[in-house]
Amino acid sequence: MGLIDTKTEKIESMSLAEMKTMHEDELILVTQIDQLATLCVQGDGDLNELEQKLQQYIQNVKKHFAYEEEIMLAYNFPSYDMHKLAHDMFLADMTYATKIWNENGDLNKIVRFVRKSPEWIESHIKSVDTPTVEYIARKQN
Repeated sequence: MGLIDTKTEKIESMSLAEMKTMHEDELILVTQIDQLATLCVQGDGDLNELEQKLQQYIQNVKKHFAYEEEIMLAYNFPSYDMHKLAHDMFLADMTYATKIWNENGDLNKIVRFVRKSPEWIESHIKSVDTPTVEYIARKQN
């Protein structure tokens, strides 16, 4: 189901629990990517499996960000531009790391990006996502 149910034109709610689940899923993928990338750097990993996990992670992140952004727009979230900028910067960094790997075979950029992702996610949740969810929850009530 999408964010907007076309039969009722009702926006689905956004909760901290839903966001927590999305972030947990992303952290599981990040851990798997880190393990695979480490093995690949050591010459023992499967590059195809790493590529698949990276693509899965990229798609999950894009879907997650689009979900948040659509709801923020629907509720006229006042800090939308700032929140979207944080998403855009993360996506740009992720895209660059992936590009360097694809063009040069340099796994180190991916490893560094993946290893800093959990810290970014935690900071983003505390400073950006939590206030967003609280604002939307107030608007829904």
